[in-house]
Amino acid sequence: MKTVIYLDVLLLTNFLIAYALLTASGLLAGRQAGFARMLFASLLAAASSMILFAPELPYPVQLAYKLTTAGLIVWAAFGIRPFRVWLTALCWYTGLNLLLAGLSILVILQTDSPLVQTGNLAVYLRIPPLVLLLLAGVCSLVVWVVLRFLHAPRSQERTAGIELELCGATVRLRAALDTGCHLKDPVTCLPVLLVSYPDARSRLPGAACQFLDSWFAGQNPDGVAAGLSLRLIPCATAAGRSILPGFTVQQIGLITSQGVLSLGRSAIAFTKQSFSAEYEALYGSDFL
Repeated sequence: MKTVIYLDVLLLTNFLIAYALLTASGLLAGRQAGFARMLFASLLAAASSMILFAPELPYPVQLAYKLTTAGLIVWAAFGIRPFRVWLTALCWYTGLNLLLAGLSILVILQTDSPLVQTGNLAVYLRIPPLVLLLLAGVCSLVVWVVLRFLHAPRSQERTAGIELELCGATVRLRAALDTGCHLKDPVTCLPVLLVSYPDARSRLPGAACQFLDSWFAGQNPDGVAAGLSLRLIPCATAAGRSILPGFTVQQIGLITSQGVLSLGRSAIAFTKQSFSAEYEALYGSDFL
């Protein structure tokens, strides 16, 4: 008795499953990957299933292959910096894969379907691809429901005091966590603090206000004042892509009871949108 495995079905099914599980992992880890990176990571996940056709390898090699490919897949989707966030996404991706495996085994036990083929810690199940995709969708739905109904109320938003130096002046702002904020400095590739210009204007140096007033009024600013180093920060939202004005700063620190803790960040970006009376800036989960 021979098992016939259709390679195109195997790759397509694993590609779609990986896309769903990576999306759910990103939600749980507070990361958002671009469409191109998600496609590349899902293609890596699909290609990794080809190990099923390889000769049986020693168990330590099989385990190392699984761990390495999982790490590469998560890296391709979300990057590896900061390491803690990459490790969080990796753990969630692994856990969701185990959840999917458990649901698949439950279906097998209920239908008395035998395992078709195993090899190198890869399992080919006698489950229709649509059923397997449905189970992957169930895993993603569980994540969405948990995040939707267990999300902290808006009144309990996590805020932090931020101190930075701009034009030789010390600026203190109140910043709130926004897991969808993933702005990065195109020069240093480090996370950027997003500041509401209307909310923070009274706290900014005059030279910065003069430049930003002209920028948001649609005028061509007459150069950048001394002491300011302009940064143009790419921003992608549901409304489309845009370029936000920003400045290089000497220091960005977290205000704590023990003093100011340096965060190693070097740029901020400004938006003309007003946030809230309780804070003037937003930071992403990878900022602190």
